[in-house]
Amino acid sequence: MNPEIGEGRCSVAGSYRDDTDPPMLVVGNSRSYRRRGFTALHELGHHLQQTDPRLGQALFSWQNSEVFEDAACDAFAARVLLPDDEIPERVRLRGPSATDVTELFHRSEASREACCVRAAEYLAGGAVVLLDRAGTTLFSSSRSLIPPARGSNQSGTPLIERALRTGATAQHDKTYVEYRSGRAGEILYGQAAWCDEEYIVAVLVPDNAPWLRYSTSRPDTHGSWYGRSWVCETCGEVFEANTSPCEQCGEAMCPDGHCACESARMSRDRTCNHCFLVLAPSRFDGANRTCRDCS
Repeated sequence: MNPEIGEGRCSVAGSYRDDTDPPMLVVGNSRSYRRRGFTALHELGHHLQQTDPRLGQALFSWQNSEVFEDAACDAFAARVLLPDDEIPERVRLRGPSATDVTELFHRSEASREACCVRAAEYLAGGAVVLLDRAGTTLFSSSRSLIPPARGSNQSGTPLIERALRTGATAQHDKTYVEYRSGRAGEILYGQAAWCDEEYIVAVLVPDNAPWLRYSTSRPDTHGSWYGRSWVCETCGEVFEANTSPCEQCGEAMCPDGHCACESARMSRDRTCNHCFLVLAPSRFDGANRTCRDCS
């Protein structure tokens, strides 16, 4: 078990080593035993992906296989920790509220990240976001919505500002996500609940908010794809969506071909301390900061 590295950059603090005999699951020494459990299962998912021919074959159908594999490993770990019979019927029928997610955490042995992943599976569209007490995004799981980037400051958005100011569960019918470019995303319904004194869970949806009796789509959001303004999380360009969305993530692609897949991949890239190239995690051994080519 290694000291926890990169806590805020990926969904887990660990890595899968396939260059040892037998292969090794490296788990960061997190303060939370729940986080360690989620990490271990996530890395076991990587082992299964790389040793089961059927699972490996499924990766070839995805343009960005690394993003798909990580998401699949998150889902695998979350489902082991939170099987279907532990998901309340109201969540399965209507989708999750922020208070539903915090209740899942307190009633189970699953990590906060695992609870976010499982809850997001029941969203028709939207995101479940984990933030710290400063309003910084630590983790998110989404469906058909570009989520806030990991490490981004959401404390100025209407929902999170209200939750931080009151120190209690908060709702806002006209909140939004703030992207790296400083631009706000589409108007969303939001609920935020404190998981404990250190963490906030927020659920953001464009319509059908489970905590409201009535919440319809707004004319300029969600229901109309073409002509909507988007901000590319990769290059920061503002553009109008006028082409088909990415088949993998379901999000708009900017004129340079970037989508949420690219943003998610880049958030995990690291810079080699020898050649100074920005490379994918697969080009490094574990948490090593020197790529394999320079080692």
